[in-house]
Amino acid sequence: MGRPVQTGPPDEAASEKGAPATSTDPVSMHLQGRQELDVERSRLLSPYDIFFSQNHIRPEFQDGRSIDSAVEFIGSRRFAPHDAKDLGVPQKTDWWLLLPPFPPIEVIQWRIKLREEDGCQVVDDNGNELYGDREWYSLDNRRLYCLQKAAAALYPKQVLVLVSIVHQEEGTCREFRKFRSVDRGRSIRLGHRDSPNLPRWCLRLEVLRALAPHTAQAVQVQFFSTQVGLEEEVLPAGSTLPRLSRPRRPDRDRQGWIRRARQKDSREQPDDSTGPPWGSHLANASLFVLVYASMRLLFAMWHHYNYR
Repeated sequence: MGRPVQTGPPDEAASEKGAPATSTDPVSMHLQGRQELDVERSRLLSPYDIFFSQNHIRPEFQDGRSIDSAVEFIGSRRFAPHDAKDLGVPQKTDWWLLLPPFPPIEVIQWRIKLREEDGCQVVDDNGNELYGDREWYSLDNRRLYCLQKAAAALYPKQVLVLVSIVHQEEGTCREFRKFRSVDRGRSIRLGHRDSPNLPRWCLRLEVLRALAPHTAQAVQVQFFSTQVGLEEEVLPAGSTLPRLSRPRRPDRDRQGWIRRARQKDSREQPDDSTGPPWGSHLANASLFVLVYASMRLLFAMWHHYNYR
């Protein structure tokens, strides 16, 4: 089992932006065998591989603190390769662990709906909704913004952060309704919703601007990205979701077979009711005459005895 790489004085671990010099974070304790992390719930991911689930975030947290000010308190710690592939730890190169001042962000693997710039859903020629590939999306977009800014400052170092995995069956409808990104979470707008001309944050573009501030035109930025190893991301066209058929119960199949057989038998039997039902009409008329005659007879007898 490896151990953190020391790059500073003996009493200071390798860190940036005031990262703590201790090894009390869960990842360090897990790699040193002092604490086991649940690999079903925890994982190390690169902020480059986590995407936003919304188009817009507010510039402050719920307690009123600015999200940009929180970036200053995100530390980083350098690690040597470790034998912890289950957490996503690199096996051959050194890497840096981000140490944020807030709890791990929650992420979920999701196929997001593709949307146009106006928010309308993208459909194929048959009118079926199109979805992107299964990727990691954050349920804490403001915290992800902070982590991406910290990762951009460390580029081209390999940066990882501890995340908490949420499975699809554990999510709520309210969380899933947040997924309304128009570019599959590659960027996000900052500011209040009613503010005009909100600035947009994109991790890949920010890295390119920091590395090549003199390249203003899009063509130059795209060319420079190939020189620094940050290739332009080409998003696939998307695909429809497979239609899952509901499993049938054996007893329901048997009942349906009996019902269909009875319907078939009823259709095959000759229908004798096409002609007029004369027998039924004659019986009804006879019954009416009999009842009427009986009542007339009773009335005549009553009248005879009362007026004698």
